[in-house]
Amino acid sequence: MGVRDVVWQAKAVVFDLDDTLLITRVVKWAHHQAVAARFYGIELSEDELREHWGKPYDQLIGLLYRHSAPLDEMKAANLSLEHLYRKTAATGALDLVQALLDNGTHVGVVTSANTDPAITDLHHAGFSADRLAFVHGADRTTKHKPDPEVFAEARRILAKSGVRDADTVYIGDALMDLHAARGAGFGFVGVGPEFEVEGVQWVRDLGELR
Repeated sequence: MGVRDVVWQAKAVVFDLDDTLLITRVVKWAHHQAVAARFYGIELSEDELREHWGKPYDQLIGLLYRHSAPLDEMKAANLSLEHLYRKTAATGALDLVQALLDNGTHVGVVTSANTDPAITDLHHAGFSADRLAFVHGADRTTKHKPDPEVFAEARRILAKSGVRDADTVYIGDALMDLHAARGAGFGFVGVGPEFEVEGVQWVRDLGELR
């Protein structure tokens, strides 16, 4: 089955958020570096960012800002520069999500970002977030990728609509996305050529799925 068929024959398609639906890494690395320097006098290296990238948001900023302040203060510092570092829709993402929704496919998001900021980012980038079946961030669960239990609530919601795990496809850009999806019994499509060596179907960008 071709990669497009995998997606379009699924009853549910669940997306990772950062660097899958939204262009994130470049802009947010610069954002974190600016916050670390301005508020905490930290020169945040790309090696540090790479080491911790993909961890749940609250844990991530604690590590990047070296626990220089209480969590709420670090969040506020990050938010104060948010308007300068907005995420934008990834290539083909808006059209793909819209087409899947119009097709009657259940569409959701499971992300390591926190839920409310994720919804805000989706709206800002032009997605109809209110049409999604769910948006689940790291603050909605104690389990995180690559643990397949990160999908527990998504699976419950989809099951209520008669969608089986085998009828669900997760699309993500990281190996932890692949491992979590496999553990949950979902199909998987990778975004990026690094997935070729994993023997899974992949695309360079979401436009290839449209």
